[in-house]
Amino acid sequence: MCNLKSCSGRNLPLVLQVNEITEENSEYNPALTLKMLTKIDWRVFVRTAETLGHTLPEELTAEDQSNEGLMQRVYHLLFNLNVVSGGLSCQNCGRVYPIDKSIPNMLLEEIEEAQ
Repeated sequence: MCNLKSCSGRNLPLVLQVNEITEENSEYNPALTLKMLTKIDWRVFVRTAETLGHTLPEELTAEDQSNEGLMQRVYHLLFNLNVVSGGLSCQNCGRVYPIDKSIPNMLLEEIEEAQ
């Protein structure tokens, strides 16, 4: 979510912008994948996956959750892709929060804090 006090409305979710990404290959964990599905906003995840060049179903059904191929792709997106540099941009005000060395900087400049 955008941290600017003056930003209200469509300031959630922030949109991922990728400059550099790394990929790992950790072993697929079905239980962890299903557990994470209860913690994420699926529609936002689908849009973020598209930013990374991956297509997922718009809605996640019980049948989808038992589709091992799909769940492996979800696991890969959640745990094996690492955005090294890029940004998170607000859809409302356009403020971009930079990502450097895989860490998003959500801090505001002094002048922004007063706004």
